[in-house]
Amino acid sequence: MEDDRLVEIPRCDWEEWRDLYKRDWPRHEIAYNTVQNYINWSKYDRKIKDLVLYSLNGNWREDGTYIIIDRIDLYMHTLDESSDSLRRALELVDWDYYYVAVMCEHEKLLFATFKKLNVRVFIARPNTIYFLAKEDALRLDVAIPQGLKVDSLQPHHAKIINDLWPHREVGSEFALERLIRWNASLGLFDERGNLLGWCLLTQMGVMGSLGVIERRKGYGKIVVKAFAKKLAAMGINLYASILVENEPSRALFESVGFKAIKDVNWVRNCERKLVEWSCGEKREFN
Repeated sequence: MEDDRLVEIPRCDWEEWRDLYKRDWPRHEIAYNTVQNYINWSKYDRKIKDLVLYSLNGNWREDGTYIIIDRIDLYMHTLDESSDSLRRALELVDWDYYYVAVMCEHEKLLFATFKKLNVRVFIARPNTIYFLAKEDALRLDVAIPQGLKVDSLQPHHAKIINDLWPHREVGSEFALERLIRWNASLGLFDERGNLLGWCLLTQMGVMGSLGVIERRKGYGKIVVKAFAKKLAAMGINLYASILVENEPSRALFESVGFKAIKDVNWVRNCERKLVEWSCGEKREFN
């Protein structure tokens, strides 16, 4: 529609906005968690740089449609069964720049938007969402081998994790450090305090960035079980997003008790601005 526009949702409305996603619980729990994440973060920083939380025409109360842009990450959701409001909102995003549509359940709609607006896809990575109820996670038996311990990560661990992270790019160390500072996290350490394994809680309330220093040591399973139990004790249901082709990680989470519940996609577009640059040119953030 000609009069459509993206309108920021004011901070004073975020709690009311969040509660829209209690409908048909837990169907929209990840959307609820995402809004709650930014409510929590606003207590650390009332004006987070490069963060905007949009509704279509300010009508978030009507259909719960939102687009959140956090640096290069783009999150979307809608309660509109037709998804028409989300389609119209996506067409208003400035696709001259690149974004990563995180855990996108609406890839067909997104791809149709790209086709209409002449935006190319840089990469699309199918993922499976796994779920474990907090009640089940609380019953997990977490055995920490002698000489090892689990504890929260510290900001300086972001560099170690980023250096080993296969998805690292410009700005990713900052993003990891922000998650460590503001969200729950867990690290596995040896008796000297050396980091052996780790996992973080993402903006969507999903276990992410799981990694280990050495494979085939059982560190990953210890971290997953311990972090799942820690989050469950905080009253959080457990979600994880795993690449379809990552069979070892899928097997790991399934062995702990996680069940596959839905398919999503991580989609990154090519920027249209400065077309002489190669597709996927990275942007600097401070």
